[in-house]
Amino acid sequence: MSVGTSLRVLFLTESFHPVLGGGETHIRDLGRRLVASGWEATVVTRQGEAAWPREEPLDGIRVLRVAPTGPGRVGKYLMAPGALAALLRERRRFDLLVVRGTRVLGLPGLLAGRILGKPVVLQAEVNGEMSGEIYTWGTRLDRPLSRRVVGALTRARNVMMRDADAFVAMSRRIAAELCEAGVPTEKVRWIPHGIDTRRFRPATAEAKAGWRRELGLPAAALIATFTGRLLRGKGLGTLLQAFGALASRNTSLHL
Repeated sequence: MSVGTSLRVLFLTESFHPVLGGGETHIRDLGRRLVASGWEATVVTRQGEAAWPREEPLDGIRVLRVAPTGPGRVGKYLMAPGALAALLRERRRFDLLVVRGTRVLGLPGLLAGRILGKPVVLQAEVNGEMSGEIYTWGTRLDRPLSRRVVGALTRARNVMMRDADAFVAMSRRIAAELCEAGVPTEKVRWIPHGIDTRRFRPATAEAKAGWRRELGLPAAALIATFTGRLLRGKGLGTLLQAFGALASRNTSLHL
């Protein structure tokens, strides 16, 4: 298929608007831009709240929500049957399936794509999805025996998931993890998230000075920041280790 060909893309994801988050924002921005380019975009996601419509247009994107409602911790696993049923119903309305988040929907999405004869792109949301660590971090399973069992099951799953047509990695660490899991290098594309420089750009010296005064920070302070969920998969351990090593030698460093 040529680069200029118009495609109908279906995104399968655990959560989407009105949920706020990095992944949700990324899919919405990407879908909006695809639609502006003449493509069609559909999102199949979970209906987290009963008040949310089962189907609605959003920025030109068709949004389809499936059961169950309720907390995402369990609901994201229980949504798989409804999501697969939606893919079957939509089979004539999309050409490419993009699965955002491999830990829950990666394998079901890939199997559905193969049954329907559709190319499938898998995109991990955080570190640890292909190694299996995501299933044990911060849980009662974070013990040697449990980690070995989960790791073995994840490796067995990865044998099947390697069949996907392409993998998108938003960080070099995720790209390396995919390759370590046996995914052929030629299938992995490192595509870091873009930045809207109209909204996010270096602050002026005056603005920096004002924020330092507001936060009670010395004018000479060096400030490191983190924006995101407090989740181990976001690399917080690496950040804290680096900060600890630097702060022990530089008392002007703040996190």
